[in-house]
Amino acid sequence: MKKIAFLFFLLTVISLSFIPSFATFMKLNVAFAQEELTIKEATESSGLGTTKKSVDYTLPYHGILPDNPLYFLKAARDRIVDFLISDPLKKADFYLLAADKRLNAGVSLFRKKDKHSLAESTVSKGENYFEKAVSKTKEAKKQGMDIKDIASRLLTSSKKHQEIIRDLEENVDSKTKESLKSLLKRVKNFEKQASKLTSK
Repeated sequence: MKKIAFLFFLLTVISLSFIPSFATFMKLNVAFAQEELTIKEATESSGLGTTKKSVDYTLPYHGILPDNPLYFLKAARDRIVDFLISDPLKKADFYLLAADKRLNAGVSLFRKKDKHSLAESTVSKGENYFEKAVSKTKEAKKQGMDIKDIASRLLTSSKKHQEIIRDLEENVDSKTKESLKSLLKRVKNFEKQASKLTSK
């Protein structure tokens, strides 16, 4: 009951603090149309990365990007959903989805020359979600839940994340490249953990 009351409170605050004009609404529609890129388009166009695709895993559509003025609504929605999920298996699934979306959003931001810093931050936040997904999967396993499906998806996703981060490294400055290398190490560790979860 407290969760529902909290949800209504947050939705009320959001709706009162933001009343979009017709022009803003039209801009949002254009933004949605422009941002509907598949991961293939995002990584293969504009000279970003290589076109080699070795991991068969499709990242979900990222929705509006962090540089959009309406992004705070999406962030608020994600926090509410996160708060309402108590089941560790469902939470792991939610975190994996969030990780994949943020990686995809980061790829789209890297295509914009003046957004590399934001892109790097977005990818990093995505990997934070990935870490949470692994942690919640371990928690679900301890509770005796069937983690076979989520563990398998974590493993495949971790390989896809590594592939894309390697592609991104090829077209960024040295400082950003070092940050991406650090993220790549994290994801390699996630792969090892996911691999252990699938083998037991």
